[in-house]
Formats: sequence, C-alpha cells, structure tokens
Amino acid sequence: MNERNKKENRPSFRKKPEQKSTGRQAVEKKFYDNADMMQLFNVTSRTLQRWRAEGIVPYKKLGGKIYYLAHKVDDLMEDDEQSSD
Repeated sequence: MNERNKKENRPSFRKKPEQKSTGRQAVEKKFYDNADMMQLFNVTSRTLQRWRAEGIVPYKKLGGKIYYLAHKVDDLMEDDEQSSD
C-alpha cells in the first residue's frame, strides 16, 4: 500500500457531519426552581412544600432539586383566575 492509499483510507476527523433540517424548530422548555416560584408567588419555601404535598402545583425532582414546568404553572394560574370569577 502506498502513501496515497493510506491517506485515502484513513477517516477524517476534521469534517463535521452535516445535519439535515427536518423543518421543526426546537421547543424551549422553561422551568422554574423554588427560588423562582417563591419570588413569582411571593410565598415561602414552606408554602411551596405544602402546595406540592397537597398536589396544588405539579413538579419534578431531579438530582435532589425541585423544578416546576413553566407552562403548567401558567396554566394553573389561568385556571385559578377563571374559577374565581
């Protein structure tokens, strides 16, 4: 095998693979943590703990930290506004 064949058969790591666009745009998910929720609702961490225990606000716990999905919190606020009318 000569030098030219060796170079041609070697994989090139310099080229980046092309990504094909599927026409979809990535959906950005925004999360609130406890600090955000405390500021947003002007409540204490204990109140948030009680809301979670009572199932008032949906949440996820990842790696010991609690997150609230922003659109679910917003939906919850809208539902509460409609029921108080």
